[in-house]
Amino acid sequence: MVTVVLLFVTAASALSDEDFEPGQEVQILKSLASKFRTAENDFTQASPNSAYFPFVKSRKENERIKRLNSSTINSDVYMKKITEQLKTWRGFEEIDSAVALTYANLMFETFYNLSPDLRTSFLQSSMSADDLQKLPLSWQYLLPHQFYDDLGLDGAGFAELVNSSPGNTAMLYKIAMVLRDEAVDMRDAFMNNLNLPDQYREDMGYILGYRWGIESEADSTYDYTMSTLLHLPSDVVMGINNATFDNLNIADKLEDTSMWGLASPQSKVAWFTKFEGRKGWREVAGTPHHMVRHGHLLSGAPLEKLRELKGNKEIETSLLAEVLDNTEMNPLRVQELWEALADVDREKSFIAQASNLDVSQILSHYDTLNLVHTPHQHHVMLENAWFAQDKFNVPWVNFLAISFSYMNNEEFVSWTYKELQDLGKFVSILSPAEIDLIPADDFNSTMLLTILSSTLSLPQLNSIYLKYLDNNYLVADATLNPILLSALPSATILSANPPFIWSQDKTNLLVASAKYSPGQMHSLHEISKPGHWAPCNLSAILSTHPQCMSDVNPREFRAKLDYVVSAIYTAGPEKFHVIATKVQKLPRHLLMAWLEEAHTRPGSKRLPGEWWNSDVLLDRVTSTSIPDSGTINPLPSHPLAAQFDRFTSANRSMLPSLALAGMSCHCINLVETPDTMEVLALYRYHTESQGEVAAMPSSARRCWAKKVRQFLHLKALLFNVTVNSESELLSLLTTSDIKTVGGEIFLTWGGPALASITHPEVMHEVLMAVGHTRPHLYLRNGVTYTCMKIMANALLDTMMREEGGISFRVLTHVHNLVPYTDTRVLKAGPADIRLYVSAVLSPTCKAVCLKKKERELVRQMILQSYGPPSTWLPLDLVELGDLLVVMARSDLAAVNPTSLRMASAQLASSTLFSSSLTEIRSQSSPLLYHEACGAWLGGKDGRQSDEAVAMFKQWKMLANFIVVGNFLQVEVLLKKSDVPKPRSGANEFRRKRQAQSLADGIDYKSIYTIVMNDMKAKFDAKELSDTQKMEATRVITETQKMLGDSSFAVLGLEREGKTQSEVLFVLAEYKEAGNMSEAQKVQVQMLAVDTQVRMIQELVQVLNLSADDLDLTEDELGTILARHTFVLRSPGAVSSTILTNRTLPFDEETSEGTDGESITDELLPNNSEV
Repeated sequence: MVTVVLLFVTAASALSDEDFEPGQEVQILKSLASKFRTAENDFTQASPNSAYFPFVKSRKENERIKRLNSSTINSDVYMKKITEQLKTWRGFEEIDSAVALTYANLMFETFYNLSPDLRTSFLQSSMSADDLQKLPLSWQYLLPHQFYDDLGLDGAGFAELVNSSPGNTAMLYKIAMVLRDEAVDMRDAFMNNLNLPDQYREDMGYILGYRWGIESEADSTYDYTMSTLLHLPSDVVMGINNATFDNLNIADKLEDTSMWGLASPQSKVAWFTKFEGRKGWREVAGTPHHMVRHGHLLSGAPLEKLRELKGNKEIETSLLAEVLDNTEMNPLRVQELWEALADVDREKSFIAQASNLDVSQILSHYDTLNLVHTPHQHHVMLENAWFAQDKFNVPWVNFLAISFSYMNNEEFVSWTYKELQDLGKFVSILSPAEIDLIPADDFNSTMLLTILSSTLSLPQLNSIYLKYLDNNYLVADATLNPILLSALPSATILSANPPFIWSQDKTNLLVASAKYSPGQMHSLHEISKPGHWAPCNLSAILSTHPQCMSDVNPREFRAKLDYVVSAIYTAGPEKFHVIATKVQKLPRHLLMAWLEEAHTRPGSKRLPGEWWNSDVLLDRVTSTSIPDSGTINPLPSHPLAAQFDRFTSANRSMLPSLALAGMSCHCINLVETPDTMEVLALYRYHTESQGEVAAMPSSARRCWAKKVRQFLHLKALLFNVTVNSESELLSLLTTSDIKTVGGEIFLTWGGPALASITHPEVMHEVLMAVGHTRPHLYLRNGVTYTCMKIMANALLDTMMREEGGISFRVLTHVHNLVPYTDTRVLKAGPADIRLYVSAVLSPTCKAVCLKKKERELVRQMILQSYGPPSTWLPLDLVELGDLLVVMARSDLAAVNPTSLRMASAQLASSTLFSSSLTEIRSQSSPLLYHEACGAWLGGKDGRQSDEAVAMFKQWKMLANFIVVGNFLQVEVLLKKSDVPKPRSGANEFRRKRQAQSLADGIDYKSIYTIVMNDMKAKFDAKELSDTQKMEATRVITETQKMLGDSSFAVLGLEREGKTQSEVLFVLAEYKEAGNMSEAQKVQVQMLAVDTQVRMIQELVQVLNLSADDLDLTEDELGTILARHTFVLRSPGAVSSTILTNRTLPFDEETSEGTDGESITDELLPNNSEV
């Protein structure tokens, strides 16, 4: 402290404030350090900071709680090793007190600019609420909470502090932590007065659940509103005890349907589960009264419960229809409730629910007699409902089913004007080749208005455009339909007389460019260049298609930045938020140029020096930039609401806050260190708002990590904490720091450093932040697979120690790190694991990238909680989503085909494995998710490693699984009248299909013998690797089991835990006793062939055998590998296709005992003599 004081005295002598009094800095430092030591921290278990500082106390605490590897973590040698490694591999240089002093001086310079009275009140700890708000935001954030205790603010007053800058999440967390021990009414007033952006609801729920302890408010006299409760994490919801549930009147609050719509799908599952467990099913949907009150909770119910409503005579189906029409819910739940509706209610709800129905339900509905609406009336209403949406979200097969009802003639050459008109906007089901067959005479301007929509692809639009030209309707004075602007050839766009006038049609042209080919896009850029610096043109470009600026070089952009800013102001306040979003699509180098130029402008620097003036960088409202009181912000809770206010000021800004996503390392390093958290919060908003798989540029991520280190060194100086290692430096983080920084940046430090943070509570919170980070960011960071396991097991050990074992709360806290843990998680109860999947993990959290051992761990968790795959319902598959990538071939083979078929649309639309990812280590261009996964798993060996190849096979298997499901959807539509009926000829149908497949002329037994002899020879010669031995054993074991299970199913027997030898013995006895029918004998013989084929398919890959090795041609080997196996069904199993006489074959009569047809047979190998 003495050294720091001397440094401050020396630095203060250089300051020339006439009101400056020597010694004020020392007084401030002493006050901050004293209050920091006595202040309670903001972690789960609130304790005075003095319990952990100096760090010798943290080390003693590590020993006391028996922290994992505490002796190593407490070791000076280990801490030094971690510090040196980060210095070498991350460039984390040491920061001495003199350097840290420059950061502190930035704070004190702002302090000296305050009025003398305000400085005095601060030094005397007698500030009012108005005084606090006059302090710079960096001071407000860094002050220990004691400064807030005597302000006299109520909850609304604290909310106002946050509302002044909605994008400053650091301040949101700070104030929320200050209020953690305040009365419930103050906290609820704070929540109710917050202008909370939707993007931050989940983070706020973290504070509410894990700091405010809502689940234990049993004695409170004030009720939280539902808008507060819906933010809670799922484990907190499930942890609410009965007394608290009743005391907070949750049953009454849950009647609020408008608030219920704000809940996430995961939260809806949690709240339904909690409510049903406390109040029972009757109070959800047991009577008409309860259906009116709580029927919307059905959007979180499992399918089994929804089926109970079918045939329930106590509930009027009109009430169910009302719930459907007024509640957003998963389509599979809609389909179940649809089955319970009367025909009249189905007709009333059909238009609203058609996009959510199963294709069989649509077909059945159109087969129903005496429809109130004619197909033509349906056509008009569906066009209005579907094509008016900004995004077309109708499953393709549903779209086809509706469209086919309006198309009776497939001879397109003979189509009349009326037939095309009858199809209307559903013309988008036709391929370009089919459109080309339609007579050109049908395509006039009136017809274009009838058929054109945003759902048409570029090739379809090209065909329609050419038809329009062929019909000679494009004349000099004609106006081209705006949608057809997408089809203009490049030459036409560049021509002297294009079918548009730029000054009039530029907005439509820019909108149409979303579908342009590269050639068309180049032409658009060319015609926009001459005048694109004009404010009116540039406004249209920035608000519609900023990519038109991509050809501009950074030098020119900097020179023309005033034109860019002027264009934004020309667009006006009503387009501010649109442009703020659109400009993020500018190339990063142009955003970087924007910031660099803005930094050179007068007032942008904190003089003396090059530091950014944070008021300018963040577009803060100041005394010289007063907002226009007459301009109302249309989005007051938007993260950029404060920037909007600054935008309305008469004193114009260069708007650098809109370009923060382009921050370079140089720019980041010039951020005023005390304002690090506020700038970083807004930076993260810009980068994360670019999509669910968005990521920070790797260079910026590392530079932000360095900036955070500067901020922590500043805190160490201000609070007089001695730091000797990276582990100790990170110990200065608070919960609000951690939530602002986020797991993506923390991963820069790597697993060993984060798991060895000296302060145990900080380590816990940091690893939780990593656990809540989306898995795709693990692949795009410097973190290794080993790092992930280190962090996962450190967090799991911490949570198990706190909770006394594995529970739903433990799984929720470990979150996305659960797959990287160990077999301890299998001790969780099946219900807890299932709830973890359905009520905690969002779809983006399920695209896991795992090695074989961890895939098997997750597979066991799924089987333990969801049961055998043969029993899975469609909603189970949707809940599992991309987690299905861990399942074995035999697991997917056992899935009921109808379950897969009904889930396939959602599985296809929600999977992330086909998404394109940038910022992949050692890759200069984007990779598909599954490719990036292989590169990460392979480490130095990349995508050629065994683990990478194995993961690729798993993804391919899942992809084929989804494709098969969607194929079955179309089969239902196209062959609805030709499929077998349940329990009537289904087995005969499949026997014929297999009999046909035996006619391929391949001697499977001979090929099987070659494969088995090859394996035996290699085994005897010790040429098989351990991996090959394990894989061969797995193949044989799995195939034997499939043979036994399928054979018993054919005979109508129960296996009941019999071993393989016992199964074979029973089959032999059955055969000798003559108990098999002829049909059963045929099926058992086919199963024997299937066994041989499956063994060939699997072992060929394990042994790396080629077609030549098997004396086969490539075509013959391809036939074998594509062969379907084990497709015979057990007696009583339902058909793989939805039938016209039963819309949803998932009731008690048909679901029990079915183990599903092997719809992924091409994914499965085969065998028999085992």
